[in-house]
Amino acid sequence: MKASATLIISGGLLLLSPSNNVVAKEPPPYINAITANSDAGGGSEEKQLSIFSNKVSFELPVGWKMAFNSEKGNMYKAEFVPAGESLNDWSALFCIQGFEGLATDIDSTQFLNRFADTYKDSCQGSVTYEQLGTTQIGGKEAVHGIIGCTNMKNMYGGATARTRQGEIGYYAVLKDTEDLYLLHKSMRGEVFNESNPPLNGSNHRDFISKMLQLKFQR
Repeated sequence: MKASATLIISGGLLLLSPSNNVVAKEPPPYINAITANSDAGGGSEEKQLSIFSNKVSFELPVGWKMAFNSEKGNMYKAEFVPAGESLNDWSALFCIQGFEGLATDIDSTQFLNRFADTYKDSCQGSVTYEQLGTTQIGGKEAVHGIIGCTNMKNMYGGATARTRQGEIGYYAVLKDTEDLYLLHKSMRGEVFNESNPPLNGSNHRDFISKMLQLKFQR
């Protein structure tokens, strides 16, 4: 039985993303296969995950590690952070989520809008949400946008000892024939002003260049 869109948006998404809503732990043994191959220049690695009916390949900078990996029913999530960082204390994060059988149950724009609404629950400051329309990622149509929080409480402390920080990221919702995917790359740093976010529709391309190499194979 398919999970309803309402349950996933109000419950599952809130629990599975963003990361600061869950207690961060080291990942369990990998549920899905993952491979890594460095490029010729040693600057990036190709990683591959088996997510339901697809093998999903993508590139990350060398040294990034899997920090969280979980599959519960028809929902899957994997998160990666730079070497030396963790879900308790990160400066950058890449996340991919899969929702089995949800592609025909909800509109992609509606899905992203509802996710932006749940994001507000974690933000201590103002939420910024810039809708970017549609694009192509991995040969699939995607609805994408920039979502951020000007002032987010650091729930875990961490080595940075910052009690508050700004967080902003690029989010995209992709649909396969049956499954839906949410992927994002986020960064954390100094608290920022709502009128001048560090990431926006004009400068996000370099930040997400590796994400655009996403590939789907059955």
